[in-house]
Amino acid sequence: MKIKNKTLAADLGLVFVTIIWGSGFVVVKNATGTVPPSYIIAIRFAIAVLLMCIFFFKRLRKIDSNCIKSGAILGVVLYIAYYLQTIGVKYTTAGNNAFLTAVYVVVVPFLYWLVRNEKPDAYNIIAALICIAGIGLLSLHSGFCMNIGDVLSLLCGFAFAAQIVAISILTEKNDPILLSFTQFAVTAVIALVVALCTETFPATLGTDSIMSLLYIGIFSTLIALVLQTVCQKYTPPARASLIMSLESLFGSVFGIIFLNEALTLKIFGGFVLIFASILVSEVKPSFFRSNQKDTEVQENIIK
Repeated sequence: MKIKNKTLAADLGLVFVTIIWGSGFVVVKNATGTVPPSYIIAIRFAIAVLLMCIFFFKRLRKIDSNCIKSGAILGVVLYIAYYLQTIGVKYTTAGNNAFLTAVYVVVVPFLYWLVRNEKPDAYNIIAALICIAGIGLLSLHSGFCMNIGDVLSLLCGFAFAAQIVAISILTEKNDPILLSFTQFAVTAVIALVVALCTETFPATLGTDSIMSLLYIGIFSTLIALVLQTVCQKYTPPARASLIMSLESLFGSVFGIIFLNEALTLKIFGGFVLIFASILVSEVKPSFFRSNQKDTEVQENIIK
């Protein structure tokens, strides 16, 4: 299927990714109550690998050495990010964890600048700071102080920033589907090795835990991460990180809808700031550019 405006389609795809991740907060929390973190990561990515073998069997034959190397890099970074996030939330509040993880919104433009020597747009930086403020309003509830869980969550944010930048670079010369498969396989293997060495798998799993793991594996991992990898091929990393920050917004929305959480003025303010950050990044620059062109035309007429 040919898509005329691939950039717009990619942006909308990333929005859909954040909706899936936002809806998965409750599911992930339910799974972590009974299954150790590395086993959760191993199972969710093993499910994704198995399903990709079924749906993309013929395509997977085209995997080459470059794709394996690129997928290995992404797999290592992705495991580190998820492991730090899962361990970090044990020692801090969910709000602090979400807020500090979202630091990737600010880090990505500078990290991409460091790697590719492409200076970020001033509007992207302003938008990222506004977005962080909005996420802070959504996530932080009873003050903020740093502890070991906060430090791990912050490092997790840097790891996710590295993954976003790496995807943007590695999808330039690799098939996103094949890259996703190798990334998932490496992540699953690393998680399984760590789990077998450091964790104990529960003797029994309830129906809720099994359904949670299936949801995480199919939706939050297979669909969301494959879609992220494909969409980032057509979306600049700074914009991609900003769009993916909507995860916090949708997480709050689903909490209000399904968990009867209150819609406070503070939360509403967070919504407004996050949307404002996207407008600053996407709408204002083109608005000013058009005004600048109009000014230049008027000056030429006067001359």
